[in-house]
Amino acid sequence: MSSDKTFFLLLFSTFFFPAVKISRERRAENHRETLTFRRDNTIFQKHTSGRHGNAVHKVGEDAMRSYPSYPERHTLCLDGAWEFAWLGDEVDVNTVVPSMEVYDEIAAVPGCFDTAGERIGRRGVGLYRRTFHFPAGQSRLTFGGVGLYARFWFDGREIGRSQIPYAVTEFEFPVEEGVHEVVVAVDNRFDEENVPLFKPYADFYGFGGIYRSVVMQQLPKLAIDRLRVVTREFETGLIRVELTLRGLSPKVLKFSYGFDGEEMTPAEARVVDNQIAFEIEVPGFRLWSPEHPDLHLIAVRIKDDFIVERFGIRTVEAKGRTILLNGEPLRLLGVNRHESHPEFGPVQPTQLMVDDLKYARELKANFIRGAHYQQNPEFLELCDQMGFLVWEESFGWGQPETDAENPETVELFCRASAIMAKSSLNNPSVIIYGFLNESCSDTQAGKEMYRRIIQAIRAEDDSRLITYASNRFERDLCFDLADLISINPYPGWISDCDDWTRNNLEAVEPAIRRWAEHFSAGPAADKPLLISEIGACGIYGIRSRERAQWSEEYQSDYFEAAVDAVLANPRYCGVTLWQMIDCKSFVNSGQIRCKPRGFNCAGLLDEYRRPKLAFDTVKRLFRYYSEPDTNA
Repeated sequence: MSSDKTFFLLLFSTFFFPAVKISRERRAENHRETLTFRRDNTIFQKHTSGRHGNAVHKVGEDAMRSYPSYPERHTLCLDGAWEFAWLGDEVDVNTVVPSMEVYDEIAAVPGCFDTAGERIGRRGVGLYRRTFHFPAGQSRLTFGGVGLYARFWFDGREIGRSQIPYAVTEFEFPVEEGVHEVVVAVDNRFDEENVPLFKPYADFYGFGGIYRSVVMQQLPKLAIDRLRVVTREFETGLIRVELTLRGLSPKVLKFSYGFDGEEMTPAEARVVDNQIAFEIEVPGFRLWSPEHPDLHLIAVRIKDDFIVERFGIRTVEAKGRTILLNGEPLRLLGVNRHESHPEFGPVQPTQLMVDDLKYARELKANFIRGAHYQQNPEFLELCDQMGFLVWEESFGWGQPETDAENPETVELFCRASAIMAKSSLNNPSVIIYGFLNESCSDTQAGKEMYRRIIQAIRAEDDSRLITYASNRFERDLCFDLADLISINPYPGWISDCDDWTRNNLEAVEPAIRRWAEHFSAGPAADKPLLISEIGACGIYGIRSRERAQWSEEYQSDYFEAAVDAVLANPRYCGVTLWQMIDCKSFVNSGQIRCKPRGFNCAGLLDEYRRPKLAFDTVKRLFRYYSEPDTNA
């Protein structure tokens, strides 16, 4: 090693695995490294040389939309037009034999089979089929999200099933070079055996289809399974990089790393349990915040694999009743958002997601709660880029105590939550992990289930706050498990509606004050308190000079009363309004009185993103409460 090509490598051990702390100095004149990195969705190579200067070259499009990116792996995106067979609602999905069916239609992937045409609103089984050429080698097939229940085949062999709607599903297996066939049977019927998590009374529609992208990727013998970046010191830009390997790992791993398209630095570290870690100060670091959503790229190369990940330098913690972002008090002005559209269902075109976030920005919102399932990774990346804070939530809505008493169902909830956390590791926008909206947190069986889910999340990522939205209030037994208290009161809309001699709006402020007082004592007294849902419905275009229920006027008045009551009360760290956009719900079964048109109509925008009167009301109030002199 030449004297002017020096670097310092320090190996040390931690309780779990060793770490490497590395400092860098300028390389020799004749040193040359190539760093492949990604900007937007394009892969570049940057060649660095003291003699010849720096050069950046575009080398191709990445088939995967989201980070992490593996630019040197053979990757094939299978999105597009697939062959399709509709089997109807009388077939048993678990006895389907794909080779016996006739594929006489075309279906879009991503796409849903029940959003248009003669099958709109129909429930049953659809078969998707796609053939493609792929080279030989160990490979990974990834489905970004399906629903409600699915079976998967590769080259005629069943490779697995999915019982968790919206969750990422992955399969690994060896592949021979040639033409291959993927088949997916999707069932959107409610079934306690096949899909016990999704109940027919859930207040959002259970669409049938392949919701997100499908990707086939070749794996090297020793592969980088994941790269996790954790901010250690936001003041100095110190981060911890954790690398998890798959395959037969060496005792000592030689690797190189680089930031933001700059030259690669060689290093080595001892491998323990297929993991290494190192700590380093990011050169020229910039903090990530809603006001300045600055992002960094990190690239790590091992012998036969290469990963590029995007991250932000930021910390989040609960200190007493306050949430701190980068050490500064944070007030959350938020909205709940479903991935829903009347034409696309849960399939989210990029423009739709960008436009939704532009509406949120116009509102002066800084916070999005993704309800009530794992969010599209592209949406999280847009939040990273545009500076929105996110509550990411695993699947769950109104789960009864019987679910908590069923070990197999509990395991599914734990798995859904672990998948969510693993998928969101490096999104700086995600500051909160949530689970099980309005479920059985008032029971002992429920408390054990909540405890196990929290353990599953922390095993993947312990750097975020964890909470759940409760409507059990004083009966809730699980608040001691959470980092912050989140409640869903609907005074004057769902509760506190028994006085026929007063306007229901008069119930809002007393109820909000009552819950603030209740959570100022007892085990929750020293935790942040968030209103995770509050709102009322208004039907777009329905106007009333009397300001009657279901009118845009009543909804606007309700949101004004709710936002003022919450944000004027210093006990609350923020509010997440229900909801941003009207979404399809149950259509013609159950308690249909509360779902006009088959929609949850509490949105500030209707399902086609047309603003209601309440939108401008909330916009005015959020702007007022985001001013520095109004912060408690």
